Amino acid sequence: MDITQYLDSLAREYLQVHTPKEDAFWSAYMGLESDAHAGRARLSERDVALQAFQTSPERLALVRKAVQEAEADLERADRAQATEDEFVALAGWLDYFSAHVIEDSQARELLAEIARLEGDLALSRSALVHRVPDGRGGLRTASSAELGVLVASDPDERVRRGAWECLRQVEQHVLEHGYLEIVKLKNRLGRRLGAEDWYDWKTQRVERITKREVFERLDELTALTHAGARSSLQALASQHGAQVLQPWNLRQAATGDVTRRQDPYFSFANAIDTWMRSFERLGIGFHGARLVLDLVDRAGKHENGFMHGPEPAWVDRGVQRRARIQFTANAVPGLVGAGRRALETLFHEGGHAAHFAACAMPAPCFGQEYAPTSVAFSETQSMFCDSFLSDPAWQARYARTLSGERMSDAEIEAGLLAAQPLAAWNVRAMVAVCAGERAIHELADAELTPQRVLDELRRVERTHVLLDEGSPRPVLSVPHLLTMESSAYYHGYVLAEMAVEQTRATLEQRFGQLLDEPRVGATLRDTWWQHGNARSFFDYIEDLCGSSLSAQALARVVSRSPAQVSAETRHALQRVNEIPERTCSGELQAEIALMHGSELIAKGRNRAELAPAFRAWILERERLKERAAGE
Repeated sequence: MDITQYLDSLAREYLQVHTPKEDAFWSAYMGLESDAHAGRARLSERDVALQAFQTSPERLALVRKAVQEAEADLERADRAQATEDEFVALAGWLDYFSAHVIEDSQARELLAEIARLEGDLALSRSALVHRVPDGRGGLRTASSAELGVLVASDPDERVRRGAWECLRQVEQHVLEHGYLEIVKLKNRLGRRLGAEDWYDWKTQRVERITKREVFERLDELTALTHAGARSSLQALASQHGAQVLQPWNLRQAATGDVTRRQDPYFSFANAIDTWMRSFERLGIGFHGARLVLDLVDRAGKHENGFMHGPEPAWVDRGVQRRARIQFTANAVPGLVGAGRRALETLFHEGGHAAHFAACAMPAPCFGQEYAPTSVAFSETQSMFCDSFLSDPAWQARYARTLSGERMSDAEIEAGLLAAQPLAAWNVRAMVAVCAGERAIHELADAELTPQRVLDELRRVERTHVLLDEGSPRPVLSVPHLLTMESSAYYHGYVLAEMAVEQTRATLEQRFGQLLDEPRVGATLRDTWWQHGNARSFFDYIEDLCGSSLSAQALARVVSRSPAQVSAETRHALQRVNEIPERTCSGELQAEIALMHGSELIAKGRNRAELAPAFRAWILERERLKERAAGE
């Protein structure tokens, strides 16, 4: 076998199915198709083609044969035909196909049927209309993305409760429109492949550990946060009354006033400018990638932010192939919290994009976001980047009004103090999503009825969020649970939260501080990003931190007392002026297109080309929203 020709052919075949599928995903999920049914059908067809490629037993057998031939050549006196990079590429493809191949023909048929049913459910879900109180005695239509924001921050309890009830209706809708049949098929597939169920098979495939091992780590975190979460809820009830413990009241009572006061300092219109300056000073760039950003909510658009990479970064015979990456958010101009949501997406999905754009491995399988790429490792990158928005030093430098007024030290401290009572509880709320999904997949087929599932979800929610009525974000309203690629996935966020705090503590000790520290980006790139999925999540954490993944750092941060939060915040704020505010070139080594569906807002490489155009576009939409509200 000619190893060079074989690897070239394999890379081409992969890109011929991966890129069209990702482009179809973006088009369907962004609501860009004039015929939504046709768009979903196209996505399903291309997804099936990608599945056929990556689950092919014949391809796995051929890769194994290539590895054996290359190793045999290496032992001969005339040396190997394969280069060092080709050995690495073969190992990557072996990991890739081993993570996906399903030799059982019936199991492959199950995969195709699951993909078809999930497409039908997504279409049904996107057509669901949500109507919430408008605050004037009537009702108005709200997007799925808007519901969570309203529950968390709207000052009117009737609006908050109405939005929460809409989220509960999402659960009822998916349970009555095919989700339970999908769960049955997924579990049947997982068992055919030797696992306990779908959830167990997915964790072994993606994280390389069992479901039981995942939940051992989550259970440790749950135990460490129980007392802190319980006492915080009791304190809030003492301060605000027992009604605060209703799921539609909790977040608003704890942080709603602060969210509204701080809203002008997280300007939506300035989001692109803030993001680009902060990333550049952290030494985070995109290595020549082409980025497409779609940040504003609209009808027909998927309700959850995500990043996908139609063209992965990789080294093709010594030539660096640049990534093409797309990411999205659902911010609503003029809504309280919209600017912060947009910034969180830019930092979070931008962290994903920086991670994948930096891959410098000799095959495209290393730089794509699916197995064997670890969900937890990917989320560590994005959540590490968005953690800066809650850093007091970052807020002191970057939280600004449209006119440039900085947030006061007292307001920064007040915001962090307001968030702290729910810090431990928030971690448990994330675990509730994971535990709820596990509970669904552990029910026998005969028990998979809408009411039985809802009863089980409410039990799990009460156990974790410690509220009688359940969670402010009902488990089955979380869109991750409804698609094959992101189901049995949410635990990755919790493991990543652990890794983020462990990483922040390590880098802060190494560099003295994190604000605008260019060695942060360089360290992440050199230690993690350029190697793609060549190593496991747990190995990467140990590489950088010098110790294995632990819940201890996260538990310490979320369990701090108000006095500790105040002391640490004031210390950080005192040091801000000592940290140089470096001049920016205005570039992140990327060609960036800012889109709203098919509408181009701005395109360019430099902040000066992008930020003013985005600012003007957002301000115009905010003015239109104000005018409509006044009519």
